[in-house]
Amino acid sequence: MPRIGRPALITAGFLAATIGLSSMAGGVAVAAGGGLAPPAVDPVTIHKPTAVPDRVILTPTVSPTTSQSVTWRTSDAVTAPQVQWALSGPSLITGAQTLAAASSVQFDANLGYPVAHHSATIEGLEPGTVYVYRVGDGETWSEWLEFTTATDQVGGFSFLVQGDAQNDNKAYTSRAFRAAFEARPYARAVVHAGDLIDTETSDAEWGEWHEAAAFANQYLNVIASTGNHEYYPGPDLSRYWGAQFEYPRNGPVGQESLTETVYYVDYQGVRFISLDSTQGFNADSRAAQTAWLEGILADNPNDWTVVSFHHPVFSVTSGRDNATLRESWLPVFEKYDVDLVVQGHDHAYGRGNLIANEQNLPEGADAATSHTGPVYLVSVAGPKMYVPDPEESNNWTANDANLRVVGRDIQLFQTVDVTEDGRMHVEARTVDGALFDAFTITKDADGKIVTDADAWAGGPGSTREGVAPPALPVDPVDPVDPVDPVDPVDPVDPVDPVDPVDPVDPVDPVDPVDPVDPVDPVDPTDPTDPATDEPILTLSDTSVAPGGQLTIGATGFLGGERVAIELHSTPVTLALSTATDAGAVSSTVTIPQDAAAGEHSIIVRGLESGRSASVDIIVTRAPGTPAGALPATGGELPLALISVGAALALGGGVLVTRTLLRNRKAA
Repeated sequence: MPRIGRPALITAGFLAATIGLSSMAGGVAVAAGGGLAPPAVDPVTIHKPTAVPDRVILTPTVSPTTSQSVTWRTSDAVTAPQVQWALSGPSLITGAQTLAAASSVQFDANLGYPVAHHSATIEGLEPGTVYVYRVGDGETWSEWLEFTTATDQVGGFSFLVQGDAQNDNKAYTSRAFRAAFEARPYARAVVHAGDLIDTETSDAEWGEWHEAAAFANQYLNVIASTGNHEYYPGPDLSRYWGAQFEYPRNGPVGQESLTETVYYVDYQGVRFISLDSTQGFNADSRAAQTAWLEGILADNPNDWTVVSFHHPVFSVTSGRDNATLRESWLPVFEKYDVDLVVQGHDHAYGRGNLIANEQNLPEGADAATSHTGPVYLVSVAGPKMYVPDPEESNNWTANDANLRVVGRDIQLFQTVDVTEDGRMHVEARTVDGALFDAFTITKDADGKIVTDADAWAGGPGSTREGVAPPALPVDPVDPVDPVDPVDPVDPVDPVDPVDPVDPVDPVDPVDPVDPVDPVDPVDPTDPTDPATDEPILTLSDTSVAPGGQLTIGATGFLGGERVAIELHSTPVTLALSTATDAGAVSSTVTIPQDAAAGEHSIIVRGLESGRSASVDIIVTRAPGTPAGALPATGGELPLALISVGAALALGGGVLVTRTLLRNRKAA
């Protein structure tokens, strides 16, 4: 929850009101898998620590070429925590060295058992070298794990980016974490934009976050920023943060509360900077962070800069506006031309830039697909989703920014490839691996430009040895123009150069027989009409029994965009499909067995364009099911629960009302 200054303590009335009101608001989708029923297995049974190390995690040091930090958890019965490491080799481990843990933090978890977190930093390593390591107490050990030290070169590595995890991490967020690791299994780091968990005191939630990432946390450096839920219910930062993350203590001097939440790491030509936006709503903390930020950007020897924090400078959803952060930090990002600004909090996807950075572009660049200056990116990894603001009234447009790409109701991860030839390529993919957005930041002697891009075949983190990303396309007809393989000066059509589709027609470059309208395939004669036709949806039948199937066809979407196929009234996603280049979708879906008999509708919705179409259907009554009322047209809480929430809200008085209006318990 955003707060001004130190987070305010909540009341039972506020919590109940938030549950009731958020369920009725319509703008927030409750995370899947939630509910009031107790878990089937007691969390104490699952998460109680033993002498066997768990929650092992790598974090970067100030010198990642020659050192590596690692933390892990055990029971408090472990009195001699230590780490062993050795050079990686083709067989059994030999020549291992041992180092005692430098610190241990012990406290009682909220589930009633004591825990101990241990940290150690291995020094004196060789750059660009693969090491194996394990943690334990001399008798009980973890398995042998692996890390690779950084090199002195610029680029030549990949890293990952994850937005909010927060809810149902084991059940749902694990897909995003593991799909990212699958996409770049030899990435060197992962950047988290805050809200790793929902409740900062919950040992079970922290345990599920670690379990969701699995051994990815133990192979690549975790660079995490705090979100408001690392302070919830607060008022102080979660004690798990300092216990399980060992970050450089190079933040603002004299600001103890910002220790290990505001820091920077230099890694192979990239300066990674973490800010604490939750504390940033306090004027003194914000001023200290801003001055520190300007100092480390003014004295930055690296080619690239990535900044991460939680609350976006340009919000995507729910009518939010983090004006104080934007006024303080945006001018600094622009002044020092930060490359990538990673944020979370809004439980949707947004990517864009200041409109001012679309002016005076290099020759040949198109403002529709290119810009200069920083890229501002908001993403979400977990299952909790919010609805983006309308295009005409969003926080970007109101502040002279261009929201180029927006997505809702999708879990995403980002891969970032930093090459040795001056490119940073970013891809946002859905948890099932489909490309959602991609852009490339290129730096050369002429300056810097950001351009929409296609997917790369691979990146440096694709294999252990590294895979060089594909070079810029070379035009075989016009080799002096390597960036435009369809340069109009090329004689693609020797008879009619402006009509490459129909070379036998020298007169009509928009011949109606040519399928030249990929955006509007239902109107083949109009190649310049991108959106005058609404999507058209056809169904194989409009009456179907629970468990039955429907074949769905739709046209009128953007080429290549992801399209959700949903059953309403209570929304159920039946399928996610990728539109063809012509914007068409075809899929066979199954109606859920528990779908209530009565009137429903099938809705297809473009996740990028927002275009949608709907057809009403009847779900027939399954055999043996008594006739009853038609299904409700939205998620509703029982009236008794709503009444309790309302009563508690009234009991909370002005404090509850002001908190809801000003802060709105959110991402």
